[in-house]
Formats: sequence, structure tokens, C-alpha cells
Amino acid sequence: MLVAALLIFVLTAPLARATQGGIGGGNTPPPGPKPQLILFHGGSFLFEDPFFRPSTEPRAIASGFVPHYVTYPLGDMPAAVLAARAAAKTLRAKVGLGRVYAYGASAGGTLAALLSGDGLVSAAVAKAPVSDLVGWEWPLGAYGAGYYEQVGLSLSARYRLSPIRRPQRSPLLIYQGRADRVVPPSMNEAFAAKFPRVYLWSVPGGHTTERARPYLIGKAMHWLERTAAQQARAASHADSLP
Repeated sequence: MLVAALLIFVLTAPLARATQGGIGGGNTPPPGPKPQLILFHGGSFLFEDPFFRPSTEPRAIASGFVPHYVTYPLGDMPAAVLAARAAAKTLRAKVGLGRVYAYGASAGGTLAALLSGDGLVSAAVAKAPVSDLVGWEWPLGAYGAGYYEQVGLSLSARYRLSPIRRPQRSPLLIYQGRADRVVPPSMNEAFAAKFPRVYLWSVPGGHTTERARPYLIGKAMHWLERTAAQQARAASHADSLP
């Protein structure tokens, strides 16, 4: 019973943290450039998800972000990672590190997680990211035994580009359906257990739960909005110190 209670606490704590306070008032950031949001679609690094932009863009704007959708190379995950890093560095050069954030779903969530791990964004949200490419077996059944060769990943690259096997420098919120059969929930439970800056929000549904429950995207954007506001206030306070 104690183990079950602790597990429930771990899975619900991010939601509690994400729903404290409201929009506006004390959450209003100081004047300055709007926070910039880099967004990455899913699709197993092979396809582009046509539902991604229509479902995320209005919610990103409503949360005060300027959205930037990255068209990353398909069939070449290492090149996709380079494109993600380049997008983050370009925005950082324009507005500063403290105003750049990331959001991604599935494969795109992996890219967002890598950016937050590298500290190239101030925080990120990932829906069901593949946090351990070494242990991810689903695509072998879906696309064939040569899947990893299809996306340009040797075994050493799978180790090197797995977020769970890298540092985690910036806050990352993961939300994932409890019935997900594409990315096992246990994978991201282990990811969140390893790093104090990774928060796991366990939600109803499967891998595409946000399509049936689009309010989840809004809640995730709201967490990112509050995180951005808190970080902006902290930076403003630090700048005002003698």
C-alpha cells in the first residue's frame, strides 16, 4: 500500500505543481520580449504529424508564446537533432536564453527533451517522448527490424541521443497516457525518477491521448507559461540586485 501511495504521489505531483495559481496577476512576467516556443511534431522520425500544428498553435499563442515550428529532416534522427539545436541557438541569439522554450510530441518530444537536457531552452514540455532509444522496441514491430537504420541510428548513437542517458539541465514536463502502447509509460517513469528536474504527468488514454483530450495540450502550455513567468521574474529580480 505504501508503494502504491508513493507512486500516486509521484504521478500527480506535477499536475498539482502545474495547477497552482492562475493566469495573470502574480504570474504576469515583467515587460520584455515575448517568450519564444519551438515546436516539434511527432511521427517516429519518419513522418510529419498533420494534426500537430492545428492542435498546438492556438494554445501556444493563447499562453503568450510566439510559436516557431521546426521542419526537421525525416529519416535521419541525428540530422533532426542538429536542426533542433540550430533552431534553439538562433532564437537564443535573438532574444536570449531566458526567453526560449520547447514543446514536442512523441519523436518531437524526444527533440524537446534533448534541448532541455542540453540547457539550450529554459524549460520544455514533451508528450510521450522516446527517452530511451536503446530500450524502445515498438518501432521494430511497426516498421520492421531495420527501423533504426532507417532513421540513421547506430547502437552507439541510440545511447548517445537517449535523453535518459544524458544530463538534464532545464525543467522538463512529460505528460503521457497510462495506456500508451507506443512509448511504454515505464520508460518515462524511469526518466522522471532519475532526474529531479523531470516531472511526469500521467493522464488517461494512449499515445495520441491529446487528440481525444485537447485540453491536455492547454494544461501543458499553461505549465510552460507559468514556468516562463516565474523564470522571467527571477531574472528581473536578479538584475535589480546591487
